[in-house]
Amino acid sequence: MKVLIYCPLNPKTPRVFARTITSIFNLDWPHPMEIVFGKDDEPVSKPYNNLTEKYNRARQMTLDGGYDALLTIEADMIVPPDTVKRLAAVDADVAYGLYVSRHGRLIWLAFTAVSEHAGTSISVVPEQARASWGKVIETKGVGMGCTFIHRHVLEAIEFRHPPTTFANDWYFSLDCMEHGFVQKHDMGCVCGHIQGAPSPKIYWPDPTDESHMVRVELFSDAMPERVPPGATVEIPVGARTVALFRAPQEMQ
Repeated sequence: MKVLIYCPLNPKTPRVFARTITSIFNLDWPHPMEIVFGKDDEPVSKPYNNLTEKYNRARQMTLDGGYDALLTIEADMIVPPDTVKRLAAVDADVAYGLYVSRHGRLIWLAFTAVSEHAGTSISVVPEQARASWGKVIETKGVGMGCTFIHRHVLEAIEFRHPPTTFANDWYFSLDCMEHGFVQKHDMGCVCGHIQGAPSPKIYWPDPTDESHMVRVELFSDAMPERVPPGATVEIPVGARTVALFRAPQEMQ
């Protein structure tokens, strides 16, 4: 299976955290795999519209490039090394890693219900969330932070963002349901969600937490929030060194 890994940069905060890039380059997959970082090529007035354009660019790259699947990993995520293996093995049209929303309520982005106007996270019922921990369960999706999408889904669905408060991930979930595509979460593919300045931290799903089902890790390692024009940032990955970031105008 040939997989395209795509990491879009948000035009409001065009950066990729070091922990994110390290986790991407540490992904273990024995088959063809390519990694693309999507920069802010054509700024638009609304960030969600910009991200939707990026996801559609990734969709077209997947279809044109003969890839079997697209794995989206957003620029503030930390994913485990076996992410591709785990999600590719899920018997579903779309498979998700588990992570926490860092906007508003700290809830798990694994939804048991999604409609045009509202949705329900599995973590609002702690007993249900604990029972699902480590398992693969059918959900209604939501969240593009770590999402494995098989080619036939992309052939049928384009990403969209109507003029509402929800982002394109919400409408992708609805469109998958409309087409009858099965969406599942691997609740053992546990991902960190980075909150940057002014109070850097990482949110992790944690079924042992009694209040929010979330563990908060203080963010203290090196994180190049912005790369100066012309600079190249490098980071060690195992026994080798991988170039993480080129000048923004050079990134594709």
